[in-house]
Amino acid sequence: MPKRLSFALLLILALLVVAGCSAQEGGFVQTVVVTATPMPLPEGAKTVLRVGTGDSGEGLTPHFKIIEMFEAENPDIQVQLEPVGSGDYYARILTQIAAGDPPDLLQIGDDAVPMFVDRGAFVPLDDFITGESYPLDTSIYLPGVMEPGKWQGVQYLLPKDFSPMAIYYNKRLFDEAGVAYPAEGWTWDDLLATAQALTKTDASGNVVQWGIQLPGPWTTGFEYWVAAAGGSLISEDGTSFVGYMDSPEVQNAVQFYADLYNKHKVAPPPADMNAFGGGNSEFDNGTAAMRLFGRWPQSGMKENPNIDLGVAPLPAGADRAGVLFWGGFGISSLSDNPEAAWRFLRFYTGAEGAEIWKDWALPTVKSVAEESGLSTDPIEGVWLNELNHLAPRAYVFTPYWGQTADPALRRVLESAILDPNANVAELLATAAQEAQAALEDVQQ
Repeated sequence: MPKRLSFALLLILALLVVAGCSAQEGGFVQTVVVTATPMPLPEGAKTVLRVGTGDSGEGLTPHFKIIEMFEAENPDIQVQLEPVGSGDYYARILTQIAAGDPPDLLQIGDDAVPMFVDRGAFVPLDDFITGESYPLDTSIYLPGVMEPGKWQGVQYLLPKDFSPMAIYYNKRLFDEAGVAYPAEGWTWDDLLATAQALTKTDASGNVVQWGIQLPGPWTTGFEYWVAAAGGSLISEDGTSFVGYMDSPEVQNAVQFYADLYNKHKVAPPPADMNAFGGGNSEFDNGTAAMRLFGRWPQSGMKENPNIDLGVAPLPAGADRAGVLFWGGFGISSLSDNPEAAWRFLRFYTGAEGAEIWKDWALPTVKSVAEESGLSTDPIEGVWLNELNHLAPRAYVFTPYWGQTADPALRRVLESAILDPNANVAELLATAAQEAQAALEDVQQ
């Protein structure tokens, strides 16, 4: 069997096991050694680069604009974008790897980085970053946006786009109630008091306006509450959930969150426990004064006649903290053109690309954010300031977070939200034990 195909088949087997297949966890690790030394091309020849992305529809426009700019400056390279219009993007990548022919550059979301990198799917970028031919000054980036592209201290991906969490609020409802807008320095107690002041009922006691719309049992978003409570869901060495997921700090986070639903009744129950963010629409309908979420739906909110939009920083619990959601690009370890791929990657995710990305998402490059006025914008500036308060998410400590602890944490949140009498301490103790057992099982 050709070495290239053999490697691909081993890699796809390992990745599928991590994704939850019934096969036993393997110990396969591929060490990839790639230099940043340019390879000469025959005169007049073009290097063809393939770029895989999970974006689709209008989201492809910035990709095409950046590719056009790059090709104009680099006539020796032709870039082909390979979007996934429907279906599972990661499944397509895995299929391409199995065939030994993935795109040269691959787009990956933050929590998938450890899984892919730990099994050799990407080329380490550190030698490229410091290389003589096409070095990259990483100080150009905003704080925190490089970190999700690292695994065990090595940079494997560069940032495409990102979103922290923040609080949307409807100025109209605040003004009608005579309640001050939330601002930097507010706390969980302030959040509760504000939500209570903005929750209204009719003569029959039915809620007609909610104080805040929460994202239900969304575990990733819940990591903000854990970080702000001063807790952690896993040990820093990635070996233990017991003593962390069931800690007093995490108990406080879950209890406060559940109480917003059940005790204080300032948040509408999740419309759909299985929907992303709880499936609620009260904020969009103008019947919820605040909403905790990421930046993704903001453009629609600005055009919504029910909303006079404001964005506020996250409130502090025991700590002032937030979490980041992120997507980036890396070079496939099966690429035949790593040097050309690096040239495009540093353009794609650098200052040149950021000038295009800024019209579609928050730019990752400081100078672009500052020169475009986003840093001082009353809305966008709030999102950018959240980068100064980031706490590491649990997935950065283990490549097995998604298959071990995440399902257990979700069950805790569902139970705490649905049952006003739920014993949070017992729920978390059980979840920590289940996650620990699952972790030990996959590591055998």
